[in-house]
Amino acid sequence: MGELVYFCAGVNTNIRPAKTINALLLNVPDNGSDDKAVRDAKALIRLCQPKIVMLDSGGFSLFQGQREGLEIGYDPGAPIRQRGKINLTPPHVIRAAVNIHPDIMVGLDFPIETIDDREMREIEFRRKLGFNVSWAIEIAELRLKHCPEIRLFLPVQCYTLEHLDLFFRSIQGIQYDGFSMPIRNLTLREIILFLMRFCEMGIKQVHLLGTSQILVIALCAYMARHFFDFVSFDSTSWSAKYGNYFNPHDLSTEWFAPEMIIDESIPMDCDCPWCKGKTFTYIKGLPKTEATAFMRCHNHWVIEKAVQESYANAGTVSQLRTFLMRRCSDKEEVEELCRCLAVAEALKGSPVDQWKGLVVAG
Repeated sequence: MGELVYFCAGVNTNIRPAKTINALLLNVPDNGSDDKAVRDAKALIRLCQPKIVMLDSGGFSLFQGQREGLEIGYDPGAPIRQRGKINLTPPHVIRAAVNIHPDIMVGLDFPIETIDDREMREIEFRRKLGFNVSWAIEIAELRLKHCPEIRLFLPVQCYTLEHLDLFFRSIQGIQYDGFSMPIRNLTLREIILFLMRFCEMGIKQVHLLGTSQILVIALCAYMARHFFDFVSFDSTSWSAKYGNYFNPHDLSTEWFAPEMIIDESIPMDCDCPWCKGKTFTYIKGLPKTEATAFMRCHNHWVIEKAVQESYANAGTVSQLRTFLMRRCSDKEEVEELCRCLAVAEALKGSPVDQWKGLVVAG
């Protein structure tokens, strides 16, 4: 039975959702770009007292920079952040890892766009593949030389299993500990297929990037208990940046807009330390700064609780279904997730290509 970990991302010394944070995600551009950033990162680690720290390469900054029309640099000797330019390379990531010394580091990648058209997906994947393969190889070599004690997860930027197979073949011979995978381009069924392909490849540790969806958390819990040694995910959505309050049952988002009228008969049934004894009207009436701080603490707490309860209820597909049916309003999605998990469980050990149609066809 493997471990399930929720990494709290987007934290700094001024904005954090709890006194201590069990698992902390940092990134190279924000936390390892220069000496001051590294000092601040170490201070943050001392303040949060995490049991485990992950350092993401921050490859998403290349994606954002490309969208914003910034120049993309590839000079390992130049600063990461420059005027009108983003300059991020494997040596930058390794230097940050050596200085911060996390438990896990994620290799550098060039993220792919969210695209529906199959032909355009193929073009985008192959346009980024060269970067992602060469950076994976380089960072694996540098890790062995400078910080072999830090676990290395290689990022997977693929739309399909065929893309994953090509990437996997292209990095044969290098040493790493697991895969890190963004899920913004994938459905639940596709995530399951990717995870099962990882198992087929012998990968036993995996990290999913950027989610706080209850069904994805439940999927992670089941995979941790039945297929992997280590499954983790990260989230920044606890931050209540836009005034979002997480429903404590299914983690759906509620907004307390100024013009909203709240029916006093609506019960407050969240049992987090901040909501207990309060009403929704009380939360809405707080000054903006206080309301945001309140929701940050609440959101982080309910994500952690969802992780613990999902893991505890992931002993069987049937048990997980019962748990999710109590918590989620979208019963069809719950049924779909559990049906796909049942297929994966029943055909565990068989080549994914032999049964993936049962999941994809739905």
